[in-house]
Amino acid sequence: MKFYIKLFVLCLVGFTLLFAGVWKFMIKDAEIDQAVVAMPETVEQDFSLPGEDEEPTKEDEKPTETVVEEIKKSPLELLVEESDRVNFVVFAHDGSRADTIMFASFDPSDQLVDIISIPRDTYWLVEGYTERADHKKINAVYGHAGEKGGSLGLKQEISNMLGVPVHYYVKFNYNGAAAVVDTLGGIEVNVPFDMKYDDVWAEPELHIDIKAGQQVLDGKNAVDYLRWRQNNDDITSTGDLPRIDRMQDFIKKAIKKSMSLKLPAVVSTGIQYVQTDIAANLAISYADDAIGMSTENIVTHDLPGEAPPKSSYFIGDPAAIEKLLVEIYSKGQ
Repeated sequence: MKFYIKLFVLCLVGFTLLFAGVWKFMIKDAEIDQAVVAMPETVEQDFSLPGEDEEPTKEDEKPTETVVEEIKKSPLELLVEESDRVNFVVFAHDGSRADTIMFASFDPSDQLVDIISIPRDTYWLVEGYTERADHKKINAVYGHAGEKGGSLGLKQEISNMLGVPVHYYVKFNYNGAAAVVDTLGGIEVNVPFDMKYDDVWAEPELHIDIKAGQQVLDGKNAVDYLRWRQNNDDITSTGDLPRIDRMQDFIKKAIKKSMSLKLPAVVSTGIQYVQTDIAANLAISYADDAIGMSTENIVTHDLPGEAPPKSSYFIGDPAAIEKLLVEIYSKGQ
């Protein structure tokens, strides 16, 4: 059973992240009116020290090379150097685009997990892909050619965006999420209202039809329940915050039901839908570190930023992102 517990931790973390953020935006990527919101094509960062171009005076003591390097390092860089956190980008994909993107940081020493949800429409430029508006989004990176794309390209760009290393990627698909729920025999939830949405233009077509009330959701309906955002008539729409509450409630119920005699079946089902670049021995080692971890130690965050009106982009706030990462890396210090 211990073997299954180890594997389950890896699968559960991945599928938990998937459940926590599963949502295919129903609005198609489109060109936007550049007059409405102008975005810079490049952002140049000035890492020079104040006054470093000035001639030193006799009173100034020239610091050693080691001291200069320490001065140039940001608080976040210093925290990263001292930390043993292991970072993952966890995502599902919709054809050539990443459909759900999350950054997961695991602190094995203190058994802490921090998860940052990254909107798929986050504005992000990659050299060579700056002409089309729909290429200027983080979700498009997965479809880029060569080393700039795929799982490894997305892993690198998430690292660039957050300013911390991303060691591994974990990729899932929605069929896997549904299969795990079916293996559990479904999850009981109280659906607050009728959820009805149809999109014949989606590939494959998307049809959500869940009635209100207490019920056990099978795999397909569970994924639809977590994906729902509004009905076609646009009358029943609650936005993202209530949806996050539903997701968190669902996750807790799924975790509780998973820790049972169904554990081996959950593992054997879930492992079929996982692709990762982490070596098996390391996965088992991290799973060992995670055994006994309390769900209270799993904290979720939203990527700091905003979605400007009439824009198809989410704009990240670099200063607030750095502040959030400093807070995460400062835990347990």
